[in-house]
Amino acid sequence: MIKRFILAFICLTTSATAQTVRVEQAPDTGFWQILVDGQPYFVNGAGGDTNLELLASLGGNTIRTWGADQLEPRVWPDGREMSLLDRAQELGLKVCAGYWVEHPNHGFNYDDKAAVEAQLEEIRAVVNKWKDHPALLMWGVGNEVAGPDMARVFRELNAISKEIKKLDPNHPTYTSTAGIWPSHAALFAQNCPDIDVLGVNAYAGLPAVPQELLRQGYDGPYLITEYGPIGHWECAVTPWGAEIEQPSADKARTYAAFHHSAITNQPNRALGGLIFLWGQKQERTDTWYSMFLTTGEKTATVDELARIWSGTYPGNRAPLVEGIESDLFFATAKPGSKHAASVSVSDPESDDLTYEWVVRRESSDKQHGGAFEQAPQDVPGAVHSSSSGASVRVTVPEAPGAYRLHVYVRDDHGGAGTANIPFQVKN
Repeated sequence: MIKRFILAFICLTTSATAQTVRVEQAPDTGFWQILVDGQPYFVNGAGGDTNLELLASLGGNTIRTWGADQLEPRVWPDGREMSLLDRAQELGLKVCAGYWVEHPNHGFNYDDKAAVEAQLEEIRAVVNKWKDHPALLMWGVGNEVAGPDMARVFRELNAISKEIKKLDPNHPTYTSTAGIWPSHAALFAQNCPDIDVLGVNAYAGLPAVPQELLRQGYDGPYLITEYGPIGHWECAVTPWGAEIEQPSADKARTYAAFHHSAITNQPNRALGGLIFLWGQKQERTDTWYSMFLTTGEKTATVDELARIWSGTYPGNRAPLVEGIESDLFFATAKPGSKHAASVSVSDPESDDLTYEWVVRRESSDKQHGGAFEQAPQDVPGAVHSSSSGASVRVTVPEAPGAYRLHVYVRDDHGGAGTANIPFQVKN
């Protein structure tokens, strides 16, 4: 008899017809798959709740949220007010709706029965409010929840999932782990019989995930709930602690390679992937995980995703920035010293390009787990551009400390490429 998870997902659609979603093993191949009304549904999507029209137009079909607050009504760029699920439904998108479960490592005590019940009451309210929405695909039970006893953590997550299923037996649940090492997959398999899908957040370690899951004894379905460039905890670091960020063209290649290794090339167990981050945020820098600039331009990673999702690149692609060439890279410089820098960049359509160079202090607000970070301030007057803008002279700040030289290269079609290099100033 074929082992299967039947995850009934019966919802209203615009035509008032019911849909059934199942995660099961195909009878002919044994491959795990999502079926929507009997048709395969492969998750091609991203984490984030902005630029949804673009995501849908490029072939994306799913978005992921982390907290219930993201589902609430808001005013969209077109001036209309509606919930995220309503907007997703308009665009033909599904939503993996996350609930932010409290972390023992952040001080939450799962032995405090009143606190546990209060959290469950919040979850019940969220589930009851949104469980019948046609854009809802899955419930996310926490993100990278961690504590000193991870077996206990997984049991608590399983208890939350059981509570969700009492109220909403028609939608599957998943929980997202921070990688799967040293034994997350094994602990999930042992302690989470009521969570339907293992969600994995992985960056540089993503190519190793499929084999590591098997090594830990988990052969069930998985969803890559976050993936991206080489993480700031996985990269080379300067002697003064500044992480080395990939230039945007290299990031795009990395995203594509990682996607193929653990998602496209694993049709037997992978249910799809949700890239991080479909939006913009400050995390170590303003560009590390951001697929868009603060000014709204898309990066080359967006183009690569379009190719993966739809089979073709967009009509106009973003500039491909390969890096900054300068003796400031990884260097210790004297206050007020002058240095040359240039950017290596090409544009697939040979568009006219504009260049923005900025020196900033190294971030002094480095948080963990994706928590909010304050962006560092620009250093005015440090960069002197040439006539083309692709090459500049940099006057090192007088104040000692750690800095970065950033470049933003924009075309005239809403695309951009980025790079930065760290340096420090010492007397």
